[in-house]
Amino acid sequence: MLSELLTEKQKALEPHFKPGLLQRNSTVFQFRFTKDEDFFLCVSQDLFSFNEGSATDPTLTLYLDHHETCWQLLMGTRDGMEAFMNGQYRADGNIVLSQLLLYLFKSADPTVVFKVQD
Repeated sequence: MLSELLTEKQKALEPHFKPGLLQRNSTVFQFRFTKDEDFFLCVSQDLFSFNEGSATDPTLTLYLDHHETCWQLLMGTRDGMEAFMNGQYRADGNIVLSQLLLYLFKSADPTVVFKVQD
């Protein structure tokens, strides 16, 4: 089930991936969850992949409550500072990389959302 979710999210994020943003040859983000299964993200200069389980030697470890919080942060629909202040997100390791991660897939296009009143 997790492998299907990771494949689905990878396909959804591919069009928004910003190659070269991290300015590193290889970066591994380990995601640890209090209520869901762990996974990690491998990023090179031009590719990325989500993988189940634990990475051997992650560059950075991120601790989150749920998968949904992670996806919201990666897609830019959730503010990282808000999630951090609510105790739903923290990072151990290179803090600069944890901040860049929040922009790795974030759309550059501003989106205006509003509800039409009947």
